[in-house]
Amino acid sequence: MSILRFSTELIHESDVRFDNETDIVVVGSGAGAFSAAISASKHGASVILLEKALQIGGTTKKAAAAYWVPNNHFMRGDGREDPKADALKYMARLTRPNSYDPEKPHLGLTEWEYLMTETFYDNAGPAIEQLTEWGALEPVRWDVQPDYYSQMPENKAPYGRIIYPHLFGGGIDEVGDGSDMIKVFARAAEQQRVDLRTGHRVSQAVVNDQQQVVGVVAQTDAGTVAIRANKAVIFASGGFTHNVELRTNSLPGPIFGGCAAKSNTGDFIPIAQALGADLVNMNGSWLAPMVLDRAIANRPDATCSFSIPGDSMIFVNRFGRRVVNEKAPYQDIVPTFWAWESQKAEYPNLVLIMLWDEATRQFHAGDKYGNPIGRAKSSGGTGPDGGDTSHILEAVTLAELELKIRERLHSFAPHTGGFDLDEKFLVNLRSTIERFNGFAEKGADEDFRRGETPIELYFNMGARPGNDKNATLWPISAEGPYYATLLAPATLDTKGGPRTDVTAQVLNRSGVPIDGLYAVGNCAGAMSGGSYWAGGATLGPIITMGYIAGLNASQQKVRPASLAEKVADVTA
Repeated sequence: MSILRFSTELIHESDVRFDNETDIVVVGSGAGAFSAAISASKHGASVILLEKALQIGGTTKKAAAAYWVPNNHFMRGDGREDPKADALKYMARLTRPNSYDPEKPHLGLTEWEYLMTETFYDNAGPAIEQLTEWGALEPVRWDVQPDYYSQMPENKAPYGRIIYPHLFGGGIDEVGDGSDMIKVFARAAEQQRVDLRTGHRVSQAVVNDQQQVVGVVAQTDAGTVAIRANKAVIFASGGFTHNVELRTNSLPGPIFGGCAAKSNTGDFIPIAQALGADLVNMNGSWLAPMVLDRAIANRPDATCSFSIPGDSMIFVNRFGRRVVNEKAPYQDIVPTFWAWESQKAEYPNLVLIMLWDEATRQFHAGDKYGNPIGRAKSSGGTGPDGGDTSHILEAVTLAELELKIRERLHSFAPHTGGFDLDEKFLVNLRSTIERFNGFAEKGADEDFRRGETPIELYFNMGARPGNDKNATLWPISAEGPYYATLLAPATLDTKGGPRTDVTAQVLNRSGVPIDGLYAVGNCAGAMSGGSYWAGGATLGPIITMGYIAGLNASQQKVRPASLAEKVADVTA
């Protein structure tokens, strides 16, 4: 191709000789991208799907990949009701708790948030059913997991909305994960003859004289490629977790890393801005604690710590004090890291120390969902079985453990601003353990009410035999060995980007759709504000809006090449 006048984010079609053309270009290859591509193809459009990385799947491939679907076909088939009015109230109360009012027309949401939330409820079930019928999804019901706030009075259907992917090639109702979801999506896309290309980093949008988006320019190892989109371009390229500058300037507190795909660097944000898009929720993200060692190492396979099991286990800050309910939903734990101490001008909880004893090690060991405890010691062994456990500190006494924690913190000082334990850490820690053990004996956490909601019990992953008081509480042993690891704030991915309408079309700052431009998933502004409604509240809306984007983009009229473009082709 030849490019005559190359700008940063946008280029005019008259300055481009296209290498390929198609009806729809989809950018990304996670759940949102595949649902959009398959939907568009099933509705008659030709599709080229461009993935920045060399492997497909994005963050979806790394995820447990639950998807939250209100009023889904499993629920309806069982005769279980999930009333729209109550579901909207549940989502609204979590999205905007400071303005929530069930008597208001929009429940305290902005008009845009309400319309998008309503669109999700109305279309989630039908979208999942249609994608399943097309062979793009293989859903497995997962009725045992409650919503994160199942105890709220607005939640009339606390169980049943969560669906998991089927294990690819597995038995009936055998649960898989994100890698299985992507295999099914990819198979369906191949059957639809979606042209899937990896190693294509989209760097520019191509526009015509009317500022309609008519294509993209992508960078590859072989050079620059330009592809014309005769109908529309759909971005589903993920958030900006791995763009340190953007996340530092956008998010409300320090973030040390994230478990999104390494390719999620917010490439769509400057393109959308150049097109005049209205950005929304840029300070929002899907949050979770992460082992500090993992966050700093920034490995592609790094994962956050979602549901952390353990009963004789606590989190303490640099002063050796508990500061949070350790079993709370991971989204709700992270703001505790950002507590600010004005007089000392510091974040006293910037790094939290997770401490546990041998009994927790034996009973709650594992590495599922980012469990920091690691695997149990094998019989007669001297170390954990399998996996990377270098983040775990072990000591015979609390005093020895404190020294190892200090040493590890000192090694990370360049990343944490010199964060260190207070001189009274050990004294306070002993007092904290004594207080916690008293709560455990009674079965009631008087400081943080740990273990009093269904999701906290679910996250604990089982009760210790003989514990009939509170499955999440057990006294920490008076004797070692003891274990610790460092936890820090991280993101699954960010959730800010351009505002879209109910068709998934990107809106400009005047609220007018940008012709030819759609966005879904974490590269678009989320309707849910800073909230996390339930497990799968990420992928549920993403898949739904991907389906909607593909449907609506496929129905756009073909934009003929401009006269200038035709002249360029003739004279090339």
